[in-house]
Amino acid sequence: LKIYSSFGPRPTIVIAMPFEEDKPLVYFPIQALAQKRHLLLGETCPDREKVQAEVLAEVKEKAMLPYYEKYLCPGALGPPDAALKAELQKQNDEELVKLEDKIKDAKENLGDIEVRDGLIAKAEFFNRIGDKEQACEAYDVAFAKTVGVGGRLDNILTKIRIAFFFDDMEMAKKEIDRAEEELKRGGDWERRNKLKVYKGIYFMGARNWKEAATLFLNVMPTFTAVELVEFKDFVFYTVILTMVSLDRPTLREQLVFSPEVLGSIKETPHLEDFLNSYFYCQYKTFNENFVRIIDLVRADRFLYRHARYFMRTMRLNAYKQFLASYRSVKLEAMASEFGVSKAFIDAELSSFISSGKLTCKIDKVGEIIESNEADQRSQVYVNIIKQGDLLLNRMQKLSGAIDM
Repeated sequence: LKIYSSFGPRPTIVIAMPFEEDKPLVYFPIQALAQKRHLLLGETCPDREKVQAEVLAEVKEKAMLPYYEKYLCPGALGPPDAALKAELQKQNDEELVKLEDKIKDAKENLGDIEVRDGLIAKAEFFNRIGDKEQACEAYDVAFAKTVGVGGRLDNILTKIRIAFFFDDMEMAKKEIDRAEEELKRGGDWERRNKLKVYKGIYFMGARNWKEAATLFLNVMPTFTAVELVEFKDFVFYTVILTMVSLDRPTLREQLVFSPEVLGSIKETPHLEDFLNSYFYCQYKTFNENFVRIIDLVRADRFLYRHARYFMRTMRLNAYKQFLASYRSVKLEAMASEFGVSKAFIDAELSSFISSGKLTCKIDKVGEIIESNEADQRSQVYVNIIKQGDLLLNRMQKLSGAIDM
């Protein structure tokens, strides 16, 4: 207790209470749980027993019986535990009865706001225990009772998170379209910003990586969608997608020297070295870190389907970047620069050349790579000259017609 005197007739008494940190908010469904399930379903899950224990503890704490039955057993956690199922069923039944009583009381004795709050509480209950169908149905009922644009958007954003949690991209697309329609009626800046992240995650899953990278870079300085993805993972996605789909000036301005990226990129092992080695053309270091980054891509539930595409496109980008500096280069020199054998580089380049991805030739006798990679600036210049010639010809024809 501290007492401070004041200039008034009576002393002012200020009680200094001990500061208590606010507990972090928990958003449902818990996206990290879906990531752990993905790891457990893989063949190379590190610390499998530890991850299983963490998932089981989450199931018990949140009474997630539907999710436990349909999505965790027998695949991720093995055979179901009958005693645990009975215990969770009892908890769920008791809680659902209380929620139904609350809604009934609100309808009989209170107003629309209390009814809506009860319906939202019921939807959140189904969301928490991992019952996808019941949760979606309950959120639709609550949506009909919600008046404000902000509340309606929150409802839709929650359904998008449910879709991502259960890997239902068709449902995610449908709800994103609903959210965009709702935003035409209003909506604050924060919810618009969150929707960009949600759309980016959808585009990432649909392999529209250029669109996803553009959205992520736009949102990066004002990221708030922590209920869907942690910021360190968001930075990881942004770096991977931008390196694959956007150009060097964008890499330089919005990644390599971005304070938001620099502040979090170290939290993902090898990511900073991977980005810098590619940007600064240190190809041997790039290849060494590439292997480790591929492991992270394969372990991620959103990216694992695109691991092969990522590997091939990223290698192609590195080869294009290297060959852009040369008219011709020895096969041995390029192999040495990338830290691989001549045979490997020969096979890689041959594959990309035959598929039309690289415009160069390999002289097998002299073991020389002749690059015909078009320079963008030169191509623009050539196009301008062609258009200028066409314009001059038309002017001459027009002049001749006027003289006649």
